Amino acid sequence: MPYDELGALALLAHIPQEAVRDNPDVVAVSALAERPEDLETLDAYCSTGSLRRAADLLHLHHSSIARRIEQLGKSLGVDLTDPTGLSRARLALTAWRLLDD
Repeated sequence: MPYDELGALALLAHIPQEAVRDNPDVVAVSALAERPEDLETLDAYCSTGSLRRAADLLHLHHSSIARRIEQLGKSLGVDLTDPTGLSRARLALTAWRLLDD
């Protein structure tokens, strides 16, 4: 997502990069980024907030996405089906993308 479309999320760009890199949620997203399929699944789910819509985006069955989301949630240490967990994942994913790496 382009910086000018982030709105209030653009405030994340003003947090020192080291603080972002050291955040446990961002560290977990960085680890997921090493597996493109996992990152793609997380991105689709975070952008849609729905197993079925993420499945449609990825051309997979929703039960496959549900299994992936459950595993990703374990990797991230959050319940992605819970609104708070999904918000944390969205925020961590956005913050990770704003890093200069």
